[in-house]
Amino acid sequence: MTDADIFEVELEDVYHYRLSYGGQSPYFHGLKRGELVGSCCSGCGQVWVPPRPICSKCYQETKPVKLSGKAEILTVIMLSEAPAHLKHVDGSIATALVRPDGADTCIKAFIIGDRAKLSRGLRVDARFLPEISTIADFYFVPES
Repeated sequence: MTDADIFEVELEDVYHYRLSYGGQSPYFHGLKRGELVGSCCSGCGQVWVPPRPICSKCYQETKPVKLSGKAEILTVIMLSEAPAHLKHVDGSIATALVRPDGADTCIKAFIIGDRAKLSRGLRVDARFLPEISTIADFYFVPES
């Protein structure tokens, strides 16, 4: 078969559907309230961020736990351009792994601040966008 034998048409499909975050729903409800929410295992006490309905260490159920919103940067990579949903924010933008206070795990998040000061060990505070629909709809800034 040659390229000339292949019949092609262009179609555009648009789908409208509702997406459920299931067991991570408490996390997104927290973001809407301006809170960082993790989950604490009822068996081993591990605190997960983002939350999990079942602990990956001991397979026990977890319960949502509110965290302070304060965290520490573990690693940081500067970005040359801000993502579209953060273009309105003033300052240099980085992506980083941060460990929220009270959590045993870390989360990838955006950090906004002075480029020269964004580094491992920096203490940061969470800030939340007015509209929450994805895990990236919040960011951290250096503690003041």
